[in-house]
Amino acid sequence: MAQRLYLLLSAVLMAIVSQSTLATFIAEQDGFCYKLTCWRLLSVATDETVSGAPWALMVLALIIVLASLFALFLAFYQNYALQKRTTIFNTLLVVGFLLVYGGYFIYYQSMLDAISSELTSWAVAVPVVVLILQLMSFFAIRKKEAKVLSE
Repeated sequence: MAQRLYLLLSAVLMAIVSQSTLATFIAEQDGFCYKLTCWRLLSVATDETVSGAPWALMVLALIIVLASLFALFLAFYQNYALQKRTTIFNTLLVVGFLLVYGGYFIYYQSMLDAISSELTSWAVAVPVVVLILQLMSFFAIRKKEAKVLSE
């Protein structure tokens, strides 16, 4: 039961992250403020999308949400082996999301010659919480599988 809650929470949290502002930059050349989301890098002043959209963040976020929901679906059929594999895969995807997120932050910071740049603190913390929830889910699945096998 606990693993279902962990998987549902991780899917909801990643869906929220995929729709929120991840970072804010102020460019040196034009002084405009830019916001990085999973969908695009948006200029706040002109309301234009800057070239080189961070589509990889959105793809990773959607795959994480779908894999969490798939693992949640497997919980109803008590397929523990596949559920553990899906959870491990999802954990690796979350680590990849954090690495790509850091890479995009550094890339856009240098591309815009940003005077000021800041990460949205909760947008960084939520994928880390999702990572912890995925690990907790894995251990709960393993514990439940051991309990079923011992009976």
